[in-house]
Amino acid sequence: MSKAPEAPVALIFGCGYLGRTLATRLLAGGIRVLGTTRSREKGDSLAALGVEPLYASVTEKLTLAAALKPALACEQLDVYYLLPPGRPTADGPSPQEIVIGGAQNVQSLLDPSRVRRVVMTSSTGVYGQQSGERVDADTPAEPSDERGHLLLEGEQVWLDSGFDVRVVRLAGLYGPGRVVGLQAVREGAPLVGDPDAWLNLIHIDDAAELLLAVMHAKDAGRIELGSDGTPVRRIEYYEYLAKRLGAPPVRMMDASEAAVKFNIPAGRLTRASSKQCDNVTTCIRTGWLPRYPTFRDGLRAIAGGAGPQAE
Repeated sequence: MSKAPEAPVALIFGCGYLGRTLATRLLAGGIRVLGTTRSREKGDSLAALGVEPLYASVTEKLTLAAALKPALACEQLDVYYLLPPGRPTADGPSPQEIVIGGAQNVQSLLDPSRVRRVVMTSSTGVYGQQSGERVDADTPAEPSDERGHLLLEGEQVWLDSGFDVRVVRLAGLYGPGRVVGLQAVREGAPLVGDPDAWLNLIHIDDAAELLLAVMHAKDAGRIELGSDGTPVRRIEYYEYLAKRLGAPPVRMMDASEAAVKFNIPAGRLTRASSKQCDNVTTCIRTGWLPRYPTFRDGLRAIAGGAGPQAE
């Protein structure tokens, strides 16, 4: 009798906020999960969840090869590549080394015949539209800043790799333990820049469910977009959050005024883009629907709430 095929094992590169949420869902479905981390402390935390930690950095190819041995021995792998570029540091790898070099190192070690599909996360930051245009998964990316260009380059490195790859461009992640603007509103900090620029968000639970849907959906496009589908003006979001927290009303501050007051280059305070992310195309192709279709739904669902339940 022929041997039954081994069930796919999930390999997650980057077990941070999103990676841990994804791992929890995979484990609940009876999937064996391997996850990379560079920290022993985080590795212990992953092990407590049921994830098998692999201690590695994608920028260090020699140690990466040794760390990935348990994964490379699996007959079938579902790979989730969830590594953001990060910010430049004096003693760490550059964003370029992480996004480009790291992807190339991983690709050189994985066996395409054993990888069922790769789902990698990118950002809606690759859309540089500045006048509130609607964008969806099929809208051509036109980055307006250096980070957006790097993210787009990182996507292409994977799309050209020869693996079956799907890219998910995610809007701003929020959820338990991470609420956009929470500390600033609590401290009464001013809202700097254009109050009417669009803010696009996705709850962490919805983001994890979307990655699973893209991994398994036959009709998933090479590029998909992850957002709740209900863009909100920045001022509306921050006013709502202030009300929930019982904080003082939001104060506005012009970017040039803030640059002088806080001694920060004005370019860092000016929003590079303002667009409205439309998730309909992705919902149709993947069968995914957000559980929290507005930021209000998501904030109300966060355990304990972000503050007083004012409406």
